[in-house]
Amino acid sequence: MANRLSKKILITLLLWCLLAGSIPVQAEMTKQDVASFSILSSDDIIKEGLQQIETKQDIEQTSSECLKELELWFNQHPLIDYASLLGTSITVKFLDGSNIVLLDPFLEKQDVRGRFTRSFLQKSYGVGTSNTAIILNPAESTYGHYQCQKIIATLLRQDYSIEYVANQAVDLLYIKNNLSADIIYMNTHAGYFDVDGDHQAESVVIATGEIWTNETEQKYAYDYENYLIVKGMVGDQGIVAFTPAFIEHYYAQRPFPDSLVFMATCYALYDTTMGQAFLDAGAKVYVGWSENTVFWTNSRTSVQTFRLLSYGLTVQQVCRLIRSGGFYNWLLHSKLLYVGDGDYRIP
Repeated sequence: MANRLSKKILITLLLWCLLAGSIPVQAEMTKQDVASFSILSSDDIIKEGLQQIETKQDIEQTSSECLKELELWFNQHPLIDYASLLGTSITVKFLDGSNIVLLDPFLEKQDVRGRFTRSFLQKSYGVGTSNTAIILNPAESTYGHYQCQKIIATLLRQDYSIEYVANQAVDLLYIKNNLSADIIYMNTHAGYFDVDGDHQAESVVIATGEIWTNETEQKYAYDYENYLIVKGMVGDQGIVAFTPAFIEHYYAQRPFPDSLVFMATCYALYDTTMGQAFLDAGAKVYVGWSENTVFWTNSRTSVQTFRLLSYGLTVQQVCRLIRSGGFYNWLLHSKLLYVGDGDYRIP
């Protein structure tokens, strides 16, 4: 009896020793696994996710299905806290606290990096007149400047002094210091920023033409740490994008002169976060699309908007006439909307 009891105690002790000895080994293996992941940069992880989805993409899959798969892939990655899909943009928050907003990640699949590294461009038209307009086209390298040239021609007939800025010239410093004009038009990429992963958009974010580099966080430390800017991505190219807080902060002391602001982007008015920031900073009215939009519809209706305004119509009348602007936007349930003074007419 005593021998049996002794054997049981001995076996129990041996099992306990074996179990205790395996714990450090398992812990060490876990550390090694995490360490192997931690050498990956956030850009590497984003690119890997895009490549994984594109590699196994079924020809029958819709863009929406691909976006959901990409969101799922990010949420399964051990270095990502959460990924939140809203519309066609995905907010990705990493365990180190950094954030990246993918602005329609499958929109530009070919030569995105080359398109964003085109030359700076800045021109002036009609210098000396009292009414001022700024036409910003960070996406010129991707979409061209046809619509902007048509808008410029319309405004010149209305005696506007116009500044046209394109590509990387539309950088953060330009946005910070030069937007005080009667009319501000911007053709670029935009999306949502989900700060806490609840699949609710805390704010609209709008892309500049400035490429995000390894020095950006340090160069714009205050803006980055206070969520005035975020890293946006079009395809696999990182770009600097600003939030409503950026407008609130930098234009609080030098407000806009009762301006018309037209953000010709997807989701510019899905909610009023960006629009309200401009209104609070002195703008009279803010115009934009409620949902996703396609390039040719966005381009054509931008030209139509300013042409109708030049005829003396109000912003409210123009938005009612344009509505979705075309069949594809109608399918996307996207409408041209405004916040602010719908009775606004261009001088």
